[in-house]
Amino acid sequence: MVSNSFAGKKWLIFGAVLLTAALWFGSAQAKPITLTLADSTAPVGLRGNGLQAFVEEVEKHTNGQVKIQVHWGESLMKSKEILDGIKNGIVDIGYINGNYYPKKMMINGAFALFPQGPRKFTNQYWFYKQCFETVPAIKNELESLKLKPVFITSVLPVAVVSTKPFTKFEDFKDKRIRASSRWWLKQLEAAGAVPVSIPWGDCYMALQTGTIDGVFTNRDGEHRTKLDEVAKNVYTCQDIWPGMPLIYAINIDKWNKLSPEIQKQIEAAGESAAQRFETLFDNEWSRVEAEQREMGCVITPASKENIEKWVNMPIHNELRQVWIKEAEAAGVKDAAETMSAMESLLKQALAKGNQ
Repeated sequence: MVSNSFAGKKWLIFGAVLLTAALWFGSAQAKPITLTLADSTAPVGLRGNGLQAFVEEVEKHTNGQVKIQVHWGESLMKSKEILDGIKNGIVDIGYINGNYYPKKMMINGAFALFPQGPRKFTNQYWFYKQCFETVPAIKNELESLKLKPVFITSVLPVAVVSTKPFTKFEDFKDKRIRASSRWWLKQLEAAGAVPVSIPWGDCYMALQTGTIDGVFTNRDGEHRTKLDEVAKNVYTCQDIWPGMPLIYAINIDKWNKLSPEIQKQIEAAGESAAQRFETLFDNEWSRVEAEQREMGCVITPASKENIEKWVNMPIHNELRQVWIKEAEAAGVKDAAETMSAMESLLKQALAKGNQ
């Protein structure tokens, strides 16, 4: 009888230990995970609002288990430092613009070699996802840099803000126009402009002082940074896109430490945030245009004929051939196949239309 009583007490004690361990383990599991994120933009405008949507969706899909601490406006590191910051584990997630890393992201740089893409973000998003998931060279390059995309966005199509009026691409002749990438600079040169490469942060002053005549880039970026205050001529090219996807990527080592359940929840959050971003993107062009008109800007849309001239300039195919040769010289064995695969996917995205 004593033996049975003693055995019963042992089981009670053992059960209490198990319960305590379970409660401790559950408490430890419930502790929120904080992921740091470095960005170069402010929490306003298309990009800022898009990122805020992602942050909200992550918290929602993980039931508050994952929180993202955003360091806005290059407060943690400069734009060109973010890639290494993610790779080296200094920050968990970061904003990646392939234009900033022409050598490290040579393969992803091919996105900028297609002058025309879908107007609607949903079709752009389809194209980007297909490239990341089905084109081996693109996927392998991201993995080699320890980047796992968790949220993909874009920027508005191109507009040229200038101190001189442009009504057609022929007006670019001999004008000093700033662009962000070597490929755009070559395209401007082929159109007769004098291409200028200066830091983005210097563009306002350069326009104000007459150092440059115009800036060729995405319309929302020009408006967000108030370039249209000092360059009130806006030549809009809604069928010419920047091409390069804007990626928010997490360090792969950090990603692999998260549970499979959390990983699935973050991926679902990225998809939900992309759907919210679609609405923001589709409304942004008209919103910016209305504000620019209130500012007294003179807005001139490029004609269909002018767009066709730009898209069909021989320079585009020449630059794609340059990229293939450079990629092969850098050891990319399937450069031509990669370019062909991207071109095929883009044609499919364009065929989806803009409705």
